[in-house]
Amino acid sequence: MKKSVVIVLLAGTIAVSAVGCGNRTADTAPSVESAAAEVTEAASLSEGSSAGSESVVSSSSGESVSPDSLSSSVSSSTQDGAAPESEALTAVAVSSDDSAASLESSFGDVLDICTSWGPGTAGSSLQSVLSAVTLITWANTNDVKDMDQDKLLGIVMDVIDKSDDTEKDALAANWRTIYDTGDSILNDPTNLYGIMSDAGCYDEGIAIVQNADSAKNWETLKLLIERNAFE
Repeated sequence: MKKSVVIVLLAGTIAVSAVGCGNRTADTAPSVESAAAEVTEAASLSEGSSAGSESVVSSSSGESVSPDSLSSSVSSSTQDGAAPESEALTAVAVSSDDSAASLESSFGDVLDICTSWGPGTAGSSLQSVLSAVTLITWANTNDVKDMDQDKLLGIVMDVIDKSDDTEKDALAANWRTIYDTGDSILNDPTNLYGIMSDAGCYDEGIAIVQNADSAKNWETLKLLIERNAFE
């Protein structure tokens, strides 16, 4: 009887131990589902880390900029930067095209001064000085000694040829006086200071005298007109 009780007790103890071990094993060993969940979570964290590294680039304002948006921004900036260059080239071309027209317009204003009077008329002495000063100033402003001479000839003669007969006759009649007055301004200006002041072109006359290129510019322009404007 005692042996039977002992055997029963031992069997019970072994059973309890087995159940306890089974419980501990179940508690400590991860299930298949939990392992899969951990793998999935690790993958998500890895992708998040990778995505985070791609958006590290920041704009000057501190906002995150993705590589795609950065590439788009650079491409846009390059295109935007090209536009002013194209516009600048167009503007230069327009200015170059307009230069001849501008020179013709300004020389036309000079010619109006030279043909608005006649020899022996009241104020002709003042007008001859004003005409000479205006011609030499135009020559200096455009540095005609260094200008392409065919271009210069085309500009001057185009303006003269478009003048009416009255203006052409006045230029022919006044030319010798203007020619000689221009030479006097450069060779002996002191005798003309009073007349230049009365004609309202004193400052321009002094500028001509002080310009080292005046003689060459005047020589170029006066001979061009002398040789081509009169038949």
